[in-house]
Amino acid sequence: MQGLETLDIVLPATTAGLAIALTHSVLGIEVLRRGIIFIDLAIAQIAGLCVVLTALWLHNPSWGQTQFIAVIAALSAAFFFRWVERVVPIEQEAVIGSCFILAASAVLLVLADHPNGGEEVQHILSGQMLFISWSDVLAFLPLYVAALVIWFGMPSVRSGIGFFVLFALVVTASVQLVGVYVVFASLILPALAVNAMPGRRVPAAMSASILAVIIGIFVSTLGDYPAGPVIVFVFAFIAILFRLMLSSKIEV
Repeated sequence: MQGLETLDIVLPATTAGLAIALTHSVLGIEVLRRGIIFIDLAIAQIAGLCVVLTALWLHNPSWGQTQFIAVIAALSAAFFFRWVERVVPIEQEAVIGSCFILAASAVLLVLADHPNGGEEVQHILSGQMLFISWSDVLAFLPLYVAALVIWFGMPSVRSGIGFFVLFALVVTASVQLVGVYVVFASLILPALAVNAMPGRRVPAAMSASILAVIIGIFVSTLGDYPAGPVIVFVFAFIAILFRLMLSSKIEV
């Protein structure tokens, strides 16, 4: 009986984690190529801020209201970052990082007097991955499938504003499911793991992401640890392992 209850918790979390891992692995390679490392943190934090503000202002908002406001905020940030890329590309990373700090500070100020402010901040940052339900999976899974189809089926989307829009939509969904830390780790660490490879980086990054999610959820469930921080450490471990394996092959 306890095993069935564990499966009811682990399976939706794993399904959501794998969907996020596969989608983020391809987006992360592009983020690293562009040199805009903080963009995921910034957009994720801005989306998280708007989710918090929606809950405070509307009092028990519907799922649709929350998604609408979060998406509008994320898309606004995406268009702004694209404008910065065109106007002052040298300062783009500094601007994106500054936006992240401002959004993070705004969350702390907004929740300063909230009775459950600490829990809300923790939810935004590290998520509650093992509390993901099948309804959450079904709500966001079509977005991840569509993102992958568009990415591989329409390569032109990868340049210009198309990348920023697609990135904003995916990150807005992901931060609500797994939190800012896992969003960053799943985007950047697999990309770093395969960055020195001469080719076939996408399949390798996807493999690293799949391993990290499966191992991370297994360890967090077995040891009753918070899933988010565990998965972040596993992503880092897998990235280091891949780089060591790659460097040994190059030396040979």
